[in-house]
Amino acid sequence: MNFYKFMIARLNGKEIENNFDYYLRLVKKGIAGFIIFGGRLDNVRKGIKELQENSAKPLIISSDLEQGLGQQLEGGTLFPPAMGVASAIKKNQSDIRLLRKAFRAIALEARYAGINTIFAPVLDINTNPGNPIISTRAFGEDPETVSFFGLEMINVLQENEIISCGKHFPGHGDTKVDSHISLPTISKGLSALEQLEFIPFGDAIKQKVKMIMLGHLRAPALDSSGLPASLSEKTVLYLREKMKFNGIIITDALNMGGIGEYSEEEASLIALKAGVDILLHPSDPEKTAYYLEEKNFSANAERISRLRNKLNTVPFRFSRLQFKKNRELSRKLAKMAVKISGAIKPVKNPALIILNDDMDDKGNVLTSGLKTKYKNIICKSYKRDEVFSLDDLTGRYIIAAVFSSVKAWKGGRSRWLSESIKKLEGKADAFISFGNPYLFNDINCTKISAYWSSDSAQSAVAELL
Repeated sequence: MNFYKFMIARLNGKEIENNFDYYLRLVKKGIAGFIIFGGRLDNVRKGIKELQENSAKPLIISSDLEQGLGQQLEGGTLFPPAMGVASAIKKNQSDIRLLRKAFRAIALEARYAGINTIFAPVLDINTNPGNPIISTRAFGEDPETVSFFGLEMINVLQENEIISCGKHFPGHGDTKVDSHISLPTISKGLSALEQLEFIPFGDAIKQKVKMIMLGHLRAPALDSSGLPASLSEKTVLYLREKMKFNGIIITDALNMGGIGEYSEEEASLIALKAGVDILLHPSDPEKTAYYLEEKNFSANAERISRLRNKLNTVPFRFSRLQFKKNRELSRKLAKMAVKISGAIKPVKNPALIILNDDMDDKGNVLTSGLKTKYKNIICKSYKRDEVFSLDDLTGRYIIAAVFSSVKAWKGGRSRWLSESIKKLEGKADAFISFGNPYLFNDINCTKISAYWSSDSAQSAVAELL
């Protein structure tokens, strides 16, 4: 049996021209498709088109576009993260039309690039404020919110010929561990999971979502063997038999630490034997194919074949004007998303302290925006592990702006950031989060949540202040 048909391999967009022969070789060997990371839109679009033309069956061209094409490709539009979108949108007809317009923009820009499968929406419910990897990627903290926005995204993506993939079953919201790094455990009983975590997935299945991603999550309530859900036959059977899902089941990326004690090749075999259809992102697809023993996975193969035969591989035509309109829509949502907790006092004699937990320069737009309004403002910016002092800020209105993104392999906030926030407690008049909104949960103060660090989010906060 050709095991390449069960695999979606990584495609580095920045290297697509230099490594094209390698990607073409995988296509000739029957690879199911690729997951796109990075690169320039025009280059990747051209490369995808050529790979599709050389494939005997339509390729699944996928990407993590929770925030739109700009999340991966230069030239695409980047929208606010899910929690920011949910903060921006009220459930009135006008806002819902705006929401659908944003999701349609994500779908059509993806199609323009040649992408036909989006690993979104995140259907996890972020019930744990200490969650290092879901947080703003979730639409909310309750099943109703997550289901509402998740189903809207599924409907719009699939209406526009994009395969939507709900993730990460059985639910990554109540964890303190990033599954990119190690294997989290969901300790809840089955009844508790069914009454919370499973609700958005069940709703998505009723809505005919075409794909579900299994998380690298240990869930003893589903499988007491200790296997991650992504490799668990009992988890697959629960989805198939109890939840009546007949679409494609895919693992999370196999290069993640969450597969536990297994090698990628061992995990691949266990997953296929468990009934998983697609193996996502094995580091070395050729090595994995060589390792897999001869076994009949015909049911998996038939589901994948049916999906691929229905894929639309014709790139969508998109004008530069439309990209411009989408960026304007993103800016509008960013401004609508900003949430204030507590009262903002009149800002007089301000001082801005920027804490960059992500080791890169951020805050320029916020700084320039505030300098335009407040000529006497003092601005100080600190990167991780830099020591700062408040000695010269007596009598000033102190604004503490924290840039701490939610991203893979980071492992949550740094100790430096936690200690810095503690140092500012009782001294800062307002805390702003450009990223994780839970950073100031235990502090009684005025809080502003922007959910992400885009120029448009910084501009919106500067205007607010």
